[in-house]
Formats: sequence, structure tokens, C-alpha cells
Amino acid sequence: MKKHLASTIVFSLLLMAAFPAMTAAAETLKLLVNGKVITTSAGNQAYLSSSDEVMIPLRSAVEGLGLKVTYHKASSKVLLEGQDLKVTFSSGSSEALVNGEKRTFDTASVQRQGHLYVPLAFFNKVLGCQYNYERSKMQVSIATPLSEAERWINKVTAALDKGDYQMLWDDYFSDTLKKQVSVDVLGKTWESTKVQAGSYVRAEHIVVSGADEGMTMITATAVFEKISFNLTLYVNMESTLLEGMLITPKPIDKEAPATIVEEEVTVGEGTPYELGGTLTLPKNATGPLTAVVLVQGSGASDRNETVSGYTPFRDIAWGLAQQGIAVLRYDKRTFVYGSSMTTEAYMKMTVKEETIDDAIVAAKLLKADKRIDASKVYVIGHSLGGMLAPRIDAEGGDFAGLVLLAGSPRSLWEIVYDQNQAFITAMDDKDPAKQANVQLVEAEYKKAQALDTLTDAQAQATTVFSLPAYYFKEMDNHPASGYAAKLTKPVLVLQGKDDFQVFANKDYVLWEELFKGKSNASFKLYPGLNHFFVDYSGEGEGTLAEYNHPGSFAAPVISDIAKWLKQHA
Repeated sequence: MKKHLASTIVFSLLLMAAFPAMTAAAETLKLLVNGKVITTSAGNQAYLSSSDEVMIPLRSAVEGLGLKVTYHKASSKVLLEGQDLKVTFSSGSSEALVNGEKRTFDTASVQRQGHLYVPLAFFNKVLGCQYNYERSKMQVSIATPLSEAERWINKVTAALDKGDYQMLWDDYFSDTLKKQVSVDVLGKTWESTKVQAGSYVRAEHIVVSGADEGMTMITATAVFEKISFNLTLYVNMESTLLEGMLITPKPIDKEAPATIVEEEVTVGEGTPYELGGTLTLPKNATGPLTAVVLVQGSGASDRNETVSGYTPFRDIAWGLAQQGIAVLRYDKRTFVYGSSMTTEAYMKMTVKEETIDDAIVAAKLLKADKRIDASKVYVIGHSLGGMLAPRIDAEGGDFAGLVLLAGSPRSLWEIVYDQNQAFITAMDDKDPAKQANVQLVEAEYKKAQALDTLTDAQAQATTVFSLPAYYFKEMDNHPASGYAAKLTKPVLVLQGKDDFQVFANKDYVLWEELFKGKSNASFKLYPGLNHFFVDYSGEGEGTLAEYNHPGSFAAPVISDIAKWLKQHA
């Protein structure tokens, strides 16, 4: 679970991404530009020619790359323009002038049903783009030239390194980002990063992908003297302005213990939403194994549930496997497919599609593995995953038992409200943004309280705390407390006392009340541990800033989980 009030976060970042529309019909190709599905009218879609040439609708694709297109019908001349780029060519030609230099692209462009098409090679040989064609999926992806991404990364880091914060803010921040991040905050954030990490050295491992409608996401590793950070830029390629910027520590690289082995698996193989996963096993294990499925918290999480400097699911998987327990972790559906979502799909998203269905499939995958004891498959849910674990179990997971890490039986919107209230309370009373935040949060809270008065259609047309209202409404119709109260299976509830996202004095206490008198439930509260069960004290303690200091999931908690699993297996 994360804070969703935009002004509480130093750099703007995207919240949840949803799932994509279904794959296009076989006679045409699904087209993604910078990870975003390009929706075109019938007769203006990417297609496979009779000679097996992939042909791309020019205007739709290059506008997705942020280029301006001008077509002179009388002369059949095409002009493409972008930052430091000018391309001209003629309809029916296979040659183009790129900033005055001639380049060829093999197959000639063609007119088809009133639209101009170019071969896929055009995007690489003329524009320098990256592309990928997957015939089995009838899908083609095109991404912004890496050179353009490098220019953006270099421009931003050079300005930051020189202390040119005002120039960066004036020339490259969008109006929206300027409202969220002042020049002063920008400068202080970079300076505090240098205090922690030392002088900036270079950028490496630059990658381009999709983000949100009209934006390109560029990620890179920002290498400093002491440690490295992940740098993410959200660039509106049409306005050539930054819509968001995020810098977070890279988790510490660790070598897997020699006593375990890891296998790559696919959760949901053969379905529209195949997810990459990792099965971690004790090395040279004999006999059917006890196993667990790990279910992430909110947001588009990878299989390690990476958050800033943390990789809690990798830590849990390695720790349990060393104690003889198999662990399956996998990339969340929103992490893999979120960038190709549609707005309609996002507004209709529920935890069923986002989390529950895939967790059930993961459980079935484990139970079908002959090395696993199908009667001893458990679920470990963290944060939102902990809230949903009882529902996942009831709707098909059918686990031997449940471990709830920093979960809650409350409504998600109540927790988000409390998170923001805690943040506002900590603000300086002299800060002019404090009262504005109070008004914003209270307005959202009133909307949340009235969710049950909305029809599904109304809830799908509005948001609460920056998330689709329908997402909260559907969860309220399936309360975690209702599923948990019916549990007769073994349940282990664990919580960090220093958790400032899910609260020990509220949420943990509610679990104790809910399971009071039930012999199937066990509890443990850990002093000093935060939401990710990391023990941290120092600068930024008790705020999101503490996650910027790399740390590991506490080993004693992993040992307690292993002991509990063995007792109940």
C-alpha cells in the first residue's frame, strides 16, 4: 500500500497500471509504440503483407514517437520533424533524407486505403528506433531511438550535477510537474542524494519503454561514488517536457546462496497474461516439499517486490529455501502488461484481475509440480497481498494456510486516508501546502465514504485518492474481514511496529480482535521493523525517505515463518 497524494512525493510518479486490451485479430498486427497500444481505425492497422513484410501505418506510429508529420498531397512528399531531426521522403519510395543524409529502407512505402504505410525496417534504418516483431502473438513493438533517450538522461543529469536547478525547472519541467516539485525541492533532493551517495559519476543501462498515454519512460542507472540509483524520466515526447522524475536507490546486488537453486517458470502459460516467475528450491532436496506462493502489495511490482532499496520477496525466497521450503514469486500482471492498458480497462480494474486470478494460477502451478506436496502449499501475502490472501484462498487458491505480512482487514481507502493524515500532521504548520492538502484529503475521504451509493458505471467514471473508485468499491463488496472470519486454516499474522503505512495500533489490533479465541491464528509484532520488515534508524526515519536506504527483510522474521510452516505442514 502506498501514499497516493501527489504532493507528498518529491518527484511525480505513476501509480497503478492496469491490464491491456485483448490481442488484435490475426489478419492484422497489434502495434505498440513505446509500450503503448496504438488504437487505429479499421483499414489503418499494421499488417503482414503477402510477402511477409510487416507494414506500419506511418502517421499513427511516428506521432506515437513524438514526431510531427506533414504530408504534401500534390507532390506526395512526407516530412517528419522532431528535436534535431528532419526526415523527408516520397510516397512509393524506399529512400529518405535524414538531416540531409540519404538512407534506404529496403521495401518501398505504399498507400493503402488512403493511408501511408512504411516497412518496419524504416523505423530502424531511418529513425534509429528499436523494434521487435513477435509473429506468434501477431504483435510489433517500436521504441524511441536510444540516442534520444541518452540525450534526455544526459541533459537532466548534467544540469543536476552542475546545480543548474532553475534552468532545468524552467526549460524542461511541464506545468504539472512544476506545481508538484519546486526548484528548492529539486535542488535539496539532489544535494541530499549526493550526501548519501557521493559525487555523481555517469549514467548507464539506459532503457526506453512505455509509461502512460502521451509519455515515454526512460530509465537508467545513475552511478555515484558510493552507491547507484535508479533514475526514471517520464517524457512527453510531443511537448518535449518532463512530466515526472524519480530517483531511487538500486537494491544491493546479492549472490544467491549456494544451498539453493532457482528456475525460471511461467505463471499462466498459454493464457493472455503469461507472467515470468522464479521458483526457488533447496538444493538437492528429496521428497515432496512444503511450498509458498508470494503475493505482492499494491502497484506494478516485479517478482522481487522491488521498492527503492528493498527486494523483500527475493530475501524471503532465498531465506525460506535455505530452510527447506520451495518458494514461487512472479511478476505482477500490472508490471508486465500495465503499459499497454486502455483508459477504460484501467477504470474498470479490480483486484481480481490485478492480483487474485494470477495468485490462484500460481498456486495450481505449484501443486502440479511433482517435487511439491500439493497438500502443503501456503500463501504469504504482503500489504495488499495480505489483505487479499483470505479471498484468494476462498476463490480457488485453497491453501494449507496463510501468512499475512503487514496486511489489514480494513477498507483500503481507510488506510490511504490514515496514511495521508499522518503525513499532513507531520507537515510544518507554516507550510502553505498543509491546508491545501487537508482540504484535498478530506474531499477524497468524503467521496470514499459514499462509494456504496454509486452504481458500478458511476464508480468506473471517477477516482478516489487518485485510483479508480470502482477498484475500492469492488473491494468493499468483498471485505477482507468477511473472508478472514470464516477461516479455519492456520493463519500467521506478522507486523512491524514501526510500520507507518499499515498501522500496528489499528490494523494489527483489528486482526487480533477478528481472530480472538481462535486456535488457528498466531500473531507476532516486531519492534523496530517497518512496512517491509526492514530495521532502519537514521535520516528520514518514519517517512518514505527511509526506503531510500537499502536494507534486507529481517532474517528473524523469515526464521519465524519457516518454523511456523514446518509446525503446520
